[in-house]
Amino acid sequence: MDKLNEIDYDAVKSLASKYGLPLHIVFPERFISNTTAFKQIANQHYSNTLICFAAKSNPCRGAIRLAASQRLGLDAVSEYEMQAGLDEGIPPEKIVCNGNAKTDRYIDLAVSSGALIVIDNRTEMELLNKAALKYNCKVNGILRFAGMPLEGLTAADQSTASAWTKFGFSINKAENVFNYTSEMSEIEIVGISAHIGTQICDADGYDRMMSYLLNLADKIKSHGMTLKYIDIGGGYPVSYCTEDEWKLFKDKLIKQLQGNLPHDQWVSWDNNPMGFRGEYLDKKEWHGKAYWSEFPGALMLKQLLEAEYSQGVTVKDKLKQLGSPTLIVEPGRALLGTAGVTIAEVMGVKQVLGNHVVMLDMGIVNHGHALITPDMHPMSIIPDRNTDSPVEAFVAGRLCFTGDMISKVKVKLNRLPERGELMVVHHTGTYSADHFASNSCGFPRPAKIAVNKDGSVDVWRKGETYGDVFPE
Repeated sequence: MDKLNEIDYDAVKSLASKYGLPLHIVFPERFISNTTAFKQIANQHYSNTLICFAAKSNPCRGAIRLAASQRLGLDAVSEYEMQAGLDEGIPPEKIVCNGNAKTDRYIDLAVSSGALIVIDNRTEMELLNKAALKYNCKVNGILRFAGMPLEGLTAADQSTASAWTKFGFSINKAENVFNYTSEMSEIEIVGISAHIGTQICDADGYDRMMSYLLNLADKIKSHGMTLKYIDIGGGYPVSYCTEDEWKLFKDKLIKQLQGNLPHDQWVSWDNNPMGFRGEYLDKKEWHGKAYWSEFPGALMLKQLLEAEYSQGVTVKDKLKQLGSPTLIVEPGRALLGTAGVTIAEVMGVKQVLGNHVVMLDMGIVNHGHALITPDMHPMSIIPDRNTDSPVEAFVAGRLCFTGDMISKVKVKLNRLPERGELMVVHHTGTYSADHFASNSCGFPRPAKIAVNKDGSVDVWRKGETYGDVFPE
């Protein structure tokens, strides 16, 4: 686990006084360090790699500007993210346009600018062909495929390459897709794509997906198409805990679900089975989104490139045999996730069935934990004290429904806090500040700032006020 440890209490108090609480803080230096690690792996193992920042992971100009400063490409899923990328100077040929339901506006912008367009379905292909005729240009299309047996590598609601997904063409219908594509006169198919999902901790998942894509690459070339890109998507993991902590959590959860732990020792809220749902409890096999990986971040890319494709031929060897197409990699949370924290004020502590529950003034559902399978963010109370005595607790928000839990997994805190103290939620640089941000219960969305190495502050998003939420 790579938890930020340079949290300066006095600095945080000053920032909170100026920008309000809760407060999202990003440290660009950590983002640059994570980005450099991916670049080094690519340079060492397969230099023809395009690393893209996923705008959806932190959709604001500041984050995209930071990505542009590191000469990254951009993975966009809307016309708004794409426009922000263009405005920040990212070349259109380094912008990858994803999405299963592209609007006419998005299609027009992508086609007219000359971006790489990931083609999701047949209707979209027809619309792209018409737009190309309208703008008198060719579409650089990448075909997205799904329907691979890749279930269980992440949460079902975040899986994007298995059979039950809204994304892409069925890989079993690839030949039909290739044949139909040949009828689209203004579309040049330049690559293929697949994306497993998010927080993929098992390297075997990438190995299997890559095998499917490399086999597909041979087929697409046999159809006379020039393979310039292979887009392997994202999902590169963050380790939210240590290996020992992950093993202990799973052992306790098994005992809990088997009825061998009293309520006050439960580790998941409301007896949530998480990865041990159904038959997987009997097998003691975790199935779904995991929170520790042997290969976090850039190490997963290294593992993927060095993996055996067939009979002593590695993935990177096979890529070279295919003519060295550009490998598009979208590390997602592995770039900015560990570079951010969220600061919130403690409203108190209560007991629920013998368990400590820390209540936070987190306001909006900005962590989205009530809506999708959550992450296991490490948390701590600041400042550290010599008298600290570690405790475990669930963490609750203050919205008007029971599911508003900031952490549905019991977290280890350095001490039991008191009302008015500050809690740091670590690894919130991606998704946490934006993914399901709303004005639920009338709460304004908090500020998002970047604290640079020299101590200067860039405001990435101003905090909302009462007047923003309740205008006259």
